[in-house]
Order: sequence, then structure tokens, then C-alpha cells
Amino acid sequence: MEYRFIAASIALLITYSLIVLRGVSRRFDVPAWVAMLIGASIMIGTGVVTPSEALSSINLNVIIFLFSLFTIASALEVSGFLSYVAYRLVSSSRKMYNLIGKVFLSSAVLSMVISNDGLAASFTPMIIESGKAANNIDVKPLLYALAYGVTIGSVMMPIGNPQNLLIAIESGIPRPFVSFIKYLAIPTLINLAVTYALMLVLFRRSAMDDLEVKSLSITLSDPALSNLALIMLILIVAVLVASDLVGLNLNAALVALIGATVVYALSSRRGEVLSNVDWQTLVFFMALFIVSEGAYTSGVLSYLAHALPAPTTLWGIFAASILLSQVISNVPMVALYLPLMSSLGVGPGNVNDWVALAAASTIAGNLTLIGAASNIIILQASEKRGGPRFSYIEFLLYGIPVTLVNAGIYYAYLKFI
Repeated sequence: MEYRFIAASIALLITYSLIVLRGVSRRFDVPAWVAMLIGASIMIGTGVVTPSEALSSINLNVIIFLFSLFTIASALEVSGFLSYVAYRLVSSSRKMYNLIGKVFLSSAVLSMVISNDGLAASFTPMIIESGKAANNIDVKPLLYALAYGVTIGSVMMPIGNPQNLLIAIESGIPRPFVSFIKYLAIPTLINLAVTYALMLVLFRRSAMDDLEVKSLSITLSDPALSNLALIMLILIVAVLVASDLVGLNLNAALVALIGATVVYALSSRRGEVLSNVDWQTLVFFMALFIVSEGAYTSGVLSYLAHALPAPTTLWGIFAASILLSQVISNVPMVALYLPLMSSLGVGPGNVNDWVALAAASTIAGNLTLIGAASNIIILQASEKRGGPRFSYIEFLLYGIPVTLVNAGIYYAYLKFI
């Protein structure tokens, strides 16, 4: 056990050092998905996890769900829909702060009913296109607006992100759809208003810039594919919402996969759609599950959990969720803490504790790049299209004030509700 603990600790140290050093040192300029793959290889190569344990640790529901949403996002990009929307978005804005607000608000509202990971995949290409549609525009504040928007907006609904879905299903809380809205709608709306004001301060150098929009003739290159993808997206969301309201508890990954399959079956450009899927992020997630499994079975996570406050109080839940999510990301963190909290006596009736876990683990994504999958999706999608890069340190410096404000508002509201 001691050998596995040391080996897993080394694997984690190497993995996250590579992610932190990216953008700081060119000698260690390794993409996030490669860094995570290195960590997974070390876990398997040193025997911390066996190959069969590594395969079984990969959550296929999450992978299938993401693949399906990436398919929809890819279809919208291939059809020219995202370029069209990006141009309309930019052309209707005269100041940068207007555009930041539009990206932030639209992504936040949509992430309430559409998984934030899928929105991150869909909006990032659109934002990169907006940079091509306007002169003298720095798209990095827009990418931060997207990252914060999809994170905060997704807090208040069970289907807003994968970790909320896990909590809604596994915790056993009654009427999760109603419960999430009742406990989290008001602090989420407050956080949206406060975070937008905070972004204008953080990005004040570019917020007041004028937008010079190029005169372009932007049209949909494939309206049929665009309509098909939009219809499937609407149907996926409608079915998942209806499932929750009537208590059917349909498998979200299966519902999304059916929608993606229809896109492939009915589109003549299925090859382009498939090749444009964000495969790097899927590899990142599969490697992340293996790394998390190694950290769990070796006892490293147990050691970290004992060093953190117990998740039996509101403070303990917030502290553990935010800090541990920076090590293994928020989805695996919630998957590990669900049985732990249940074993410590947190039952289905403790709705306040479960929604606190949802809120804290989600807004943990605003602190560092590794805190949420949506951050990695935005990073990979931006670099894939020649957009700006995020460094771990830069994201952290912006993320500290944003996360402190977000956590403070959610904590205060849930403490005194």
C-alpha cells in the first residue's frame, strides 16, 4: 500500500505540474490532455491500477454524454450556424462590455437547461469566429465570460452539468428539479449580476473598447444540417426535463446518444461532423477517470479527504468541494463524495447539504483550469481553432476573486435560508 501511495502521489505531482507549468515554461508546454494521459500511463505502468481496473474506472455514461453533445456542437459548426450567430452577435454590439455581457448572459441562461460541457463546446468556436468578424477585438475576455457563464448558470438545474445530475439521481432527494430551483435559483441570479460587474473590473482595459465590425456576407452553408442539429438539441433537453418532472429517470447519456445518432444517420456530411468532434477532450476525460481511480485506490484521496473538513457541515462541504475539485475535477470529486456523505449520515432529507455539494463543486470550476471539465473544453477548442491560450496561473489569478464572491453568496444564502 505504501508503494502504491508513493507511486500515485508521484503520478499526480507530474500530471498537475505539467498542467500548471503550461503557458509558464515553454520547456514543459504539454497540452492538458497529454498531461493527463501521462498521469494515467504512470498509474497503469507502476501498477497502481491494473489495465482492467483502468478500463472499468472510465464512466461510460459521462463519455457517451459528452460525445453526443460534442456531435451536436460539431454539426452546428460544420453547418455554418455558429459562424452566422457569432457575426450577428458581434454586429449588434458597439462596445466590448456589451459583447462580454451577451456572451456571459446567453451562455449562463442556456446552461441552466443544457449541459454546460456541451455549451462550452458549442460556444467556443462561435467566440473564435467573432474575433474574425471584428477588428481590434481581444476574444480572451469573451472566453472567460463563457467559462464563468456556463459554470454559474449550470448550478441551479439538475441537468445543468454532470455532477448535478449525479447528485439528483444518487442522493435520493425528493423532486430534485423543484429542489434545485428552490434552493439555488436566487443565489445563482445574484451571482450572475455580481460576476458580470466583477468581470468589467477584471477586464477593464478592453471592456470599453469600440467594436469595428467587418462587412461580411455570412450565411448558413448547410441549413438542413443546422436545423437537424438544433431540433435534436431541443428534443434532448425537452426529454430530459420532462423525464425529471414526471419521475421517469431516463438515462441522460442514452437520450443524448439517440439524438447524436439521428444526426449521423440523416446527415450527408456525417464524416465531417465526426472528424470535427472534440476528441482531445474525450481523451482527457478518460485519462482523468484513470488518474482519479489511482488516487482513490492508493489512499491518496483518503489522505486528502481526512486533511479537509468533514462534509457534514455546510462549511465542510464547501471547503472540501472547492479544494478537492482542483485535484481531480468536480465530476469525479462528486462521484467520490456521494457515498462518503451518505455513510456519514447525510440522507435524502438533507436537501440543503446536497444542493450545497452541487453549488460548491460547480463553482469550484471558476478557480482553476482543472476545476471543471468545461474549462478544459474551452481551452482545447480555442487552441484547436488558433484562438488564445490560457495559462494555469493566469486563470487562477482571475479565478480567485470570482470564486470567493461566488462561494460567499451561495454559502450565505444556504446558511440563512
